[in-house]
Amino acid sequence: MTTKEVKRRERHFLPQDLVIREWSDIGPFYTALAERAIASADELLRWIADRSETDAVLDEEYRWRYIRQTCDTDDEAYKKAYEDFIEHMMPNWMTVMNQLNKKLAESPFMKELDQDRFFVYFRSLKSQLDLFREENIPITQQIQLLSQEYGSTIGAMTIEHEGTEYTLPQAAVLLQREDRTLRKEVFEKINNRRQKDRQSLNDLFTKLIQLRHTMALNAGFSNYRDYMFAEMGRFDYDVAACEQFHEAIKTEVLPLVKKILEKRKSDLQLDTLRPYDLEVETSGHAPLKPFTTDEELVEKSVQCLRQADPFFAECISIMNDMQFLDLNSRKGKAPGGYNMTLPEIGVPFIFMNAAGTQRDVETMVHEAGHAVHSFLMRTLPYNFDQEITSEIAELASMSMELMTFDGLSAFYSEEDKKRAIQTHLEGIVLILPWIAIIDKFQHWIYLNPNHTVEEREQKWLEIHQWLSAEVTDWSGYEEYRKALWQKQLHLFEVPFYYIEYGIAQLGAISVWKNYKQDKTAAIQSYKNALSLGYTKPIPEVYKTAGVAFNFSRSYVHDLMQFLQQELDKMA
Repeated sequence: MTTKEVKRRERHFLPQDLVIREWSDIGPFYTALAERAIASADELLRWIADRSETDAVLDEEYRWRYIRQTCDTDDEAYKKAYEDFIEHMMPNWMTVMNQLNKKLAESPFMKELDQDRFFVYFRSLKSQLDLFREENIPITQQIQLLSQEYGSTIGAMTIEHEGTEYTLPQAAVLLQREDRTLRKEVFEKINNRRQKDRQSLNDLFTKLIQLRHTMALNAGFSNYRDYMFAEMGRFDYDVAACEQFHEAIKTEVLPLVKKILEKRKSDLQLDTLRPYDLEVETSGHAPLKPFTTDEELVEKSVQCLRQADPFFAECISIMNDMQFLDLNSRKGKAPGGYNMTLPEIGVPFIFMNAAGTQRDVETMVHEAGHAVHSFLMRTLPYNFDQEITSEIAELASMSMELMTFDGLSAFYSEEDKKRAIQTHLEGIVLILPWIAIIDKFQHWIYLNPNHTVEEREQKWLEIHQWLSAEVTDWSGYEEYRKALWQKQLHLFEVPFYYIEYGIAQLGAISVWKNYKQDKTAAIQSYKNALSLGYTKPIPEVYKTAGVAFNFSRSYVHDLMQFLQQELDKMA
């Protein structure tokens, strides 16, 4: 595939030159769908296709508006365009979506369609109908606009060090420096800067909690957690499975975390391991410096991906040619990183905050996994086929991180490549407890929506201690530790979207295990799974990828043993 071969889907229902500025540009087409008479199964299929096309075009407009305002949070025009969509177009869209869902569900021809082909879609459709409440539309608007405040607040955070202003992602790079006094100073500056907005972010989060709880009550749920399990379509696992995951991480992962941190303390010859000692190289080498410019990051990423599979590299090359990459960290840019699928053009957009670190390489190949997923789904016939769950999406991205280890030669010498792989594997082990902490914290938050800020911070501290190896000494930094959760944008912007990273990480380790045994077969299974989009239930997608959808203690135990063996090879 080349850039010239990438074309927008041909429209069969909407005008080819339709541009959406306001609801009146798209609304009449939704009205036509709502009023269309359907007299056969074939006509119903045509209606589904026309609706899918309309949704894809409007969805892409929304996504571009989101992308632009995250790339430049200071641009008032981008901010206004996004807010206009939320305030003026979103309510109409949500209302008409419910009308069309009802029309489909009530059609006598629905039972004549291929029930296996549409099983996942029809299952989601029923859930959406059950959850929809007119009174939740303005609340959804409020939540989306409030969530935007988090990105603006974090994006504006900078520190000054030795006469230079740094964004927080840029400042975090200094925590890799060998000079411990410098690390301590920068760590305290970063956290002192966060403390300035600690109360305002707590206030913002309290507002979000109350709005979300009201939504749940309106929909007939006693709490927002249970509402979100239904809203997110968690048909293939439940709350008990999440609790099983938390316990498995505590019993099977924390011992390996403790081993890694104790070794770090020993290698650094420290009596006490402090929070500012967690990023520095333990080997005495300078921090890994994989790239210096955006152009270099793209060029080397393409080389890295090509070693795994040429198609993976082609995807990023196309996105680069189309200027669908925004990679560097800068003031006024929203935090975090994402791959945003654009459903009509079928080419995604990658956003991240690179500062020249190994973690940026991990982020780039992670988002490349999402991007490859988007490309593999672009030929699926319906927009809803591409509305994948996070458990599937993150399997794609996290597997890509591991399958591109050989390609790290594009960034490093063999010695540094080995260091990068060790850092990455240790990072997987260390992040799993954090994922469990964030998820367990959210369960408590929304089961106890009327808690105080003090109770919230105390509960966070309690859970953080329960799922920590407690090798790192936080004495003197207790206030920093209480506010650590505010670093996690998912809590503010996409609640309950986080355990998926842990579930998918387990699947990705299994994909990599298969890859090490038979590269060709593993990559083909991976592609086959991603090509399914969300046309099959999650366990079936995982099975197609050649792995189990499982997070039991025994499964986690076996995977941690495998990772320990791989880490031992790095020693």
